[in-house]
Amino acid sequence: MAEGLRHVRVLMVVPKYPYPVVGGLERQAHELSKALSGLGIEVWALSHLFDGSQLASEVVEGIWVRRIPWSDRKAFRFARAPFDLMWTLWRYRRSYEIVHLHQFSWFSIYVTLAAKLLGKQVMMKLSTVGTRSLPGLAASRLGGIKLAIFRMTDVVIAMSRQSLDELCDIHFPPGRILMTPNGIPVGPHDVRMEDAAERPALCRVVFVGRLNPEKRVEDLLNAWKAVVAGCSRPTSLELWGGGPLEPGLRALCTQLGIADTVVFRGHVDAVRDHLRDMQIFVLTSSREGNSNAVLEAMAAGLPVISTRVGGTPMLVGPAGADWLVEPGDVSGLGKCLLKLIEDDTTRRQVGQAMRERIVAHFDMRRVAGTYAAAYGLLASGRRNQVSAASDPVVSG
Repeated sequence: MAEGLRHVRVLMVVPKYPYPVVGGLERQAHELSKALSGLGIEVWALSHLFDGSQLASEVVEGIWVRRIPWSDRKAFRFARAPFDLMWTLWRYRRSYEIVHLHQFSWFSIYVTLAAKLLGKQVMMKLSTVGTRSLPGLAASRLGGIKLAIFRMTDVVIAMSRQSLDELCDIHFPPGRILMTPNGIPVGPHDVRMEDAAERPALCRVVFVGRLNPEKRVEDLLNAWKAVVAGCSRPTSLELWGGGPLEPGLRALCTQLGIADTVVFRGHVDAVRDHLRDMQIFVLTSSREGNSNAVLEAMAAGLPVISTRVGGTPMLVGPAGADWLVEPGDVSGLGKCLLKLIEDDTTRRQVGQAMRERIVAHFDMRRVAGTYAAAYGLLASGRRNQVSAASDPVVSG
């Protein structure tokens, strides 16, 4: 790394910085911060106090985190947060040159305005697409004002071609768009590949995610009914994660006659460690950005069956394209599941291809290198050239 880049100082802004949050956005921010620190970049984080056990200032796995007060009363929080953020950003203004925001929200609107008043560079990630991203923003209350503040951002991070298209629709300068995927730390212990002669007595299929409407788990359960009816070997479907739809989904399992083959695990700690014991990963969302769950499944050497949304086609690449279906395609989902459950050879081959792809493209060290190059351009006054640092796996 060039010596000058070692002096770039970055402030990560995440409303709920780990821990105890274990959501995908928060984990991305934390793992990226650690990887950047390993490259010699000074990184610290700004969040708010969202748990009674937290301190206003603490070090989390080597990353200093500063947290501002946060009221449970929305009106009070809405009025106070801008002043707390402005004070904190001003007080520590000599500790950062670049503000890195991980989603567009009211929290990031306040931070953007404060950072620009202080003459700081702002980088913003589009963490999702569609109604939760720029189109939804434009259509929302005060959408014009929100878009005007969004355009104040120096660099926007796009993780998929769909995000790029949304930025083009609002005429955001292309030279200021950094295309890079999410990443995860990749190590040799992530995966336990099956021996070619091994056939698990039980083929275990796993879904990982909140049981919320956008995950469309009811599609998975309806497809699973056909899988159970057509499968010649013992198999089970495990749902890792809780959520408001769980009671209704349990009732649907009983209605479909599949309750004895579906296991509701609730919250699962150390998901990556347990994924090694699974055979197939499935995700049925109606929208995704770059799914951490997909990345973790790929790191574990699992074949991924998913909906063709957001950045997922880019994540799984050509080797995984045949196992993607459109949201709501229950029949296609069932066929993909049945094929990989029955065909051990294909299942292993696809899983190995997923593992190879994540090592080649989505190791967090590679992703951190992309960000480091972008920070260097931004810090040296070349924000209109940041697109040159984009990762070809997204932009190609």
